[in-house]
Amino acid sequence: MINIDKAKESLFALKNKPKFERMLHTAAIFTELMEQQNIEPIIVGGLSVEIYSLNGYTTHDIDFVLDGYDKANDILHSLGFEKIGKDWFHPEIGVSVEIPDNYLAGDYGKVTTVPVGKRKVNVIGIEDIILDRLRAAVHWKSAQDREWGFRLFLMYMEDIDLDYMESKLETPTEKIELDHWRNEAKYEKE
Repeated sequence: MINIDKAKESLFALKNKPKFERMLHTAAIFTELMEQQNIEPIIVGGLSVEIYSLNGYTTHDIDFVLDGYDKANDILHSLGFEKIGKDWFHPEIGVSVEIPDNYLAGDYGKVTTVPVGKRKVNVIGIEDIILDRLRAAVHWKSAQDREWGFRLFLMYMEDIDLDYMESKLETPTEKIELDHWRNEAKYEKE
């Protein structure tokens, strides 16, 4: 069990670490504090892509989904984060946190627990983050999301639940894109 003072100490120890390390350990410290309040934060968005891509992708903030916004606000404030718009920013360690939603747009059963030193973080399932990037590619015409969605698809092709992914497709265009990725992945593997 960690208290706020010990958590602040751990955060300040991250000050000169590389950005990915600062973000990941900040997320783990925050997760530990929130879980003591019976709230399970889940990393979504760019940091989940960065984690799954083994630090190939880079992002600028930590996006959490959690049910307990007020408690999160209190804890972040106690840790020294300042509220700026929709984000919390820690000026000493240069880490930004956003809580875009209180419900996961995905399957809670597919959430992955990733060890971070003696702590851990919870990360949206690989299938759901690939689907998120696929949707951004299709509906927003985002080349970057198409690239990273496909990269993750290729990296985890042997492990992902394609039946689950197909069951979550919302439009014929999404199915076409997934089929394209599947065909491209076969070509890449040959």
